[in-house]
Amino acid sequence: MSQKWINTLTLCSLLVSLNAAEVDSFTKRFEPLEDTTEAINVKTNEYLEMAVKEANEDYKGCHEEDLYKKMRRYFSNQYRGKLGEYIVNAVDLDHHPMTIPESVYQDFKWHQSIIQGFWGRVVNDPTASALKVNGVYIGTDKFEHFMGSGFKYFKTYHMKGEPIEDALKIGEKAESGFMGAVTTGVKSFGDLSANFNGMRFWNHVMQKRDDILGENIGPYVSCDEVGFKVVKKIDWASYIDDSYDEGINCSAFRNQKMVDAVNKRVREANPEREGLETCPVDRERLDSIKGRYKDIAPFIINERGHYSVKED
Repeated sequence: MSQKWINTLTLCSLLVSLNAAEVDSFTKRFEPLEDTTEAINVKTNEYLEMAVKEANEDYKGCHEEDLYKKMRRYFSNQYRGKLGEYIVNAVDLDHHPMTIPESVYQDFKWHQSIIQGFWGRVVNDPTASALKVNGVYIGTDKFEHFMGSGFKYFKTYHMKGEPIEDALKIGEKAESGFMGAVTTGVKSFGDLSANFNGMRFWNHVMQKRDDILGENIGPYVSCDEVGFKVVKKIDWASYIDDSYDEGINCSAFRNQKMVDAVNKRVREANPEREGLETCPVDRERLDSIKGRYKDIAPFIINERGHYSVKED
C-alpha cells in the first residue's frame, strides 16, 4: 500500500474519532423508540459524583479547573470520556442503528464525502445511532458535540471572556470546513446547537456566571470547607430540544447534487407519511424553538431546509 493511501486511511480514522459521524434522522424516524432520558441521567450523575470525588482527592480546597479536568475524563467523546462511550455504544439504550448503505447518505460519492462516500463503506462503520431523549429524536453524536465542543465554547466565552461570536465561530468553522462539509459533506445545525448548549452546561456546573439565555439551572457542584460537593442532579431534559433534531433543524450539504440525493432518499424513506417530502418534517416545531434562543437563533437554527453551503 502506498504512503498516500496510508495517510488517507489514517486521516479518515482521525476524523471518525473527532466527531465526524453523522446521524440519519429520517429513515427509521417513525419506528418505535423508548425515551432514554432517565437512563442517561442516572449514568451522568454517577460520573459527576466520581469526578467530584477524584477532584477532592487531588487538592485541599476547591480548584475549579481541576474539577473540569476530572470531569473531562467522563464528559467527553467516546474515545476520551466514559459517558460519551456509554451513549455511543448504546448497549442498554433503545436506539436505531444505521449503516451508510441504508441511510439517506447512501448516494454520496467518495469525492463528495470522504467519510460517508468512502471510509464508512471500507470499514462498514455505521452512521451515528438515533436515540429519543426528552421526546426528541437525536443522534448519539450530539452528546459528543455537547461535551467536547461545548467545553471549547465555555472556555472561550466564559473563562476567557471573549465575545460570544468568537465561541460560535469555533463550531461554524468546524461545520463549514474540515470537520464538516469538506470531509463529511454535511454542515449540521443540530451539532451547532449541541455545541452551544454544551457551553451552557459547563457554565452551569458551578454557575459562577449568568447563563446566556437567562436560565441559571446550576450549580450542580458547590464548594465548602471540605471541598467540592454535588448539590444538584443533572437532567438532560434541561438541555435537549428540537434544535438537536436534524429532521427539524435541517442540515446543509456540500453541493446541490448532495442536497438532491438526500431529499430523494428522505421521500423514499417514509412513503406512507403524507407531507414528508423533505426537511423540516415539522415546521411548527422548528418555529417554536426559535424564541428560546433569541439573538443566538440565527447561528444555530436553519429555517431554509436542506440547502447547499455554496449558497451561504
